Parts: sequence; structure tokens; C-alpha cells
Amino acid sequence: MEVFDADLSHFNPNNPFAGDEKLPVQFLIHPSEDQAASVEAGRPIFRDDEYIKIFNSKDNIVFRPVRETDKQRWPRQYQAWKLSGESTPGATGTPLNKWPVMSYAQAEEFKYFKIFTVEQLADFPDSQAGQIPGIQRLKTMAKAYVEACKGEVPMLKMQMELDSKQGQIDELQSEVRRLTKMVEKLNKE
Repeated sequence: MEVFDADLSHFNPNNPFAGDEKLPVQFLIHPSEDQAASVEAGRPIFRDDEYIKIFNSKDNIVFRPVRETDKQRWPRQYQAWKLSGESTPGATGTPLNKWPVMSYAQAEEFKYFKIFTVEQLADFPDSQAGQIPGIQRLKTMAKAYVEACKGEVPMLKMQMELDSKQGQIDELQSEVRRLTKMVEKLNKE
């Protein structure tokens, strides 16, 4: 009988995450669309959520929202990330880089002024706007966009209801076809 001699020196029954500190991980803020708020507002609304990338291997990278267990598995990395200031989420709303009027470069520039969403741009104080060239035109467009989207909300809700009803109709039609085929088959026998 062959005896398997494994090195269990790193195993600690009191710490189920022993050894995990060697895995490369990255904590980051990632936007997630808030479906309910998007329907309510009539435009895409995103929240900033904490995410983690776990690099198990070159071809196996886990990317998902942070769980409480992740904070326990990698407390040093999580704490360093929180202290770095990169973990501060922006406001909830339509991200500037998702707004067709705004280029990616402009959206990046506006981050310096802590403007991350169309809503923040629309509400940016005029007293501070003098620091940013061309902001008044963009502010006006942002306000118009937010107001226009509010007007589309009833239409979007009605469209969602129609889509739901159409799905039910399609299912019923499919069932009727299936039953018709069964009846035809029974009549032939």
C-alpha cells in the first residue's frame, strides 16, 4: 500500500481561507444597471457596486460582485483598496460614458470635477461651472435629456406590458398548434 505524503503545514482548520492570500485579486467599482430604476426613469440608471476579480489562472478569472466572504478571504487587499480612494462609488444615474452626447474622453475629464452621471451634470452648480469650458451647453443638454426621458416613462411601461402580453399570446398560440396536431394525429388513428 502506497502512502501519500502531502504537505499540510499551511492547512489551518480554524481558517478555511488559509492559502488564499497567495491568489491575485483585484477589487474595483463596476456599474450595474438598476432595471427597476431604469424603467421608472425612462433611461438607463446604473449603480456603482463593489466587484472582485479573482485570477485563479491565466484562463480562469472570476469576475463578480464582492461577497462578505471575499472581505474575510482577502482582508489586507480589501482594506488597501478601500484606503486607496478608488473604492468611492459615484452617484446613481446614467453614466456620462453611456450618454451618446458625451465622448469617453470628456467623461473621463469630468471625473476630475466629480461629475460621473448625466444627472450630476444637469445639477452642477453654475458657480463652479466657470472652471470647465463648454459645460453650459452640456448642462443644458443634460437637463433636456433628463426631462425628455421622464416623458417617455409612461410609453416605456406600456411597451413592457405589450411585450409581456405578446409573450403570453405567443405561448398560447404555440400550445394551440401543439394541441391541434395531437387532435389531428388522434383523428387519423
